Amino acid sequence: MKLTILMYHKIDEVPPDARYPGNYVSPDQFAQQLDALLEWGYQTITFEEWLRYRSGGSWRFRARPVIITFDDGYTCFDRNAWPALRQRDMTATVFLVAGQIGGTNAWDSDERQEPLLDAKRIRELQNEGVRFGSHSLTHVPLARVPERHAMRELSESRSQLGDLLDAPPDVFAFPFSNQSADVRRLAREAGYLAAVRGGGRMNARRTDPYGLRRIKPEPDMTIARLRRVLFFERYFSLS
Repeated sequence: MKLTILMYHKIDEVPPDARYPGNYVSPDQFAQQLDALLEWGYQTITFEEWLRYRSGGSWRFRARPVIITFDDGYTCFDRNAWPALRQRDMTATVFLVAGQIGGTNAWDSDERQEPLLDAKRIRELQNEGVRFGSHSLTHVPLARVPERHAMRELSESRSQLGDLLDAPPDVFAFPFSNQSADVRRLAREAGYLAAVRGGGRMNARRTDPYGLRRIKPEPDMTIARLRRVLFFERYFSLS
């Protein structure tokens, strides 16, 4: 059984001054993608469910598994993505930058600054069924900083989010998808059970849980193209 993980950032219209328009998917496009996934036989699951299956548990779902993820924790998730997901009885995981809760995307100093979810709304969303993971403390590329710095980003973000969520998160998303064998080792040592990056591939049961790959729908990705990508990965990819 292959696992599809989709990676989103902002579900919103692309503003004219956006420096990185590839991080946007419009609300209408997102809704169409969700409907297509359901039509193609996909069912959203959690990382916990996948890890249980990977460790030897039986697969109890009839549908194809997909985990829908959102990096950074923008408020447009709450405004545009979560209502569409709830309407279809679908789940999601949001990766939070622990040091910027209620702030903006300060790590992208040349990008349009947009608001991030605050602590109160994060707790409410958790009660509504949203899962949360860590996206580091300050959103730095972990393979490009000293090991001690990387470990601080991993461990302190887990600790701070644990205080917010009443339990430390088990899943980490590498900022900028920047990682290495050493960084994956540090994620394990920090207490995470899994970590995700980009890479545009599906995941097999044997895939390293600290190197799970995600497929990123781009603003110009049509439903037909998304279907081709998923079809190829499911039936022709060896990963």
